[in-house]
Amino acid sequence: MKISISPVIWVGLGVNVLCLTVVTTASVNARLKSSNAIADRASSLTVLAKHVLADTCWKSTQATPFKLGDSIDLPGSSDGRSPTSCIYAPKVSQFVFLAYSGGQLVVSQVFSRREVRNQISILKQHKTGE
Repeated sequence: MKISISPVIWVGLGVNVLCLTVVTTASVNARLKSSNAIADRASSLTVLAKHVLADTCWKSTQATPFKLGDSIDLPGSSDGRSPTSCIYAPKVSQFVFLAYSGGQLVVSQVFSRREVRNQISILKQHKTGE
């Protein structure tokens, strides 16, 4: 007994498999991007907390909050380069992690005082736990 399957069913099956592959690939890609963004933020927070502990953060008098991607101009340096990747803005209670993008210094991450305090506590616990 032979069961014949219509070509329309084969086409429908092929389209379903193709859709499943595309959706699965997109989902995995989105999760990887999200995981990488979380890891980058955690790494930036660790570096920033170390700057705070070393008292190497620059203090900003800016009264408006920093936003991701804001360009930072450092007129006081001879080559426009920053000796630190940390800015503290007490008026808006922000810590800002800086990075170079396309040769321009930009705001890469923005952290609250609470996030930085928590990370400093973690760093101190790891230091005493070793």
